[in-house]
Amino acid sequence: MKSNEYLLLLDADDTLWESALFFERTEHDFLSLLTALGSSEEDVRRIVHKKDIERLSVTGYGARPYMDTLRIIMLDLVPKAPSWALTAMDDIQKNLLGHPVILMPDVLSTLMYVKNLPLKTVIYTMGEKDHQTDKFDRSGLRSYVDDLRIVPRKTVNALHEILEDSAVKPSNCIVVGNSPRSDINPAISLGAVAVHVLRDRTWAAEREDFTDPGMVITIRSFDELPDILSSFLKNDYSEIEKR
Repeated sequence: MKSNEYLLLLDADDTLWESALFFERTEHDFLSLLTALGSSEEDVRRIVHKKDIERLSVTGYGARPYMDTLRIIMLDLVPKAPSWALTAMDDIQKNLLGHPVILMPDVLSTLMYVKNLPLKTVIYTMGEKDHQTDKFDRSGLRSYVDDLRIVPRKTVNALHEILEDSAVKPSNCIVVGNSPRSDINPAISLGAVAVHVLRDRTWAAEREDFTDPGMVITIRSFDELPDILSSFLKNDYSEIEKR
């Protein structure tokens, strides 16, 4: 039986399914294209990383804003790009927006287990609503969670609003994600339980020192989550190794 007293918030991109991998492939394809058009690969990579960070304060997160940034860079570097290059950019965008949704190992079996626990499970992600909803629909996870919440950007205030809407106190909320900036530190700030999922790929904009490392539970595999949730529901963390 579900309970509204406890809340599990699960990040989506690079926590439940692959995401950074496809952005890396998009960057690789873009660098190859600009190199073919006569630009230096290293110069283009440096510009992409710089512009990508700069645009976040203006456009927020999302695949389309990222592609818009790449198109602006190409226009600046190659003002008269040939038609084949413009077609290539369209193809690069199609590949990013429509990439396959590949679940991380043990995600499905874990969510099948979590479905029977007395807590509300919400996928909490950021970006463009239509793109994130499309990935959620294609993930096959809809029947295993209670809700999907999409915000332009994950902040302390955004997390606070979800807690207020759910009428759940922070200590009864557990936030699981791979991003120190967007998932872990906001949870720490509000006093929620923070579970950091280590991933090989973490976008540079999401890297940040933990504000209180002693408050972070780190896992390397999603199948470690059930034991943590069991202790969470019993309000007993003595058996959880925080490292």
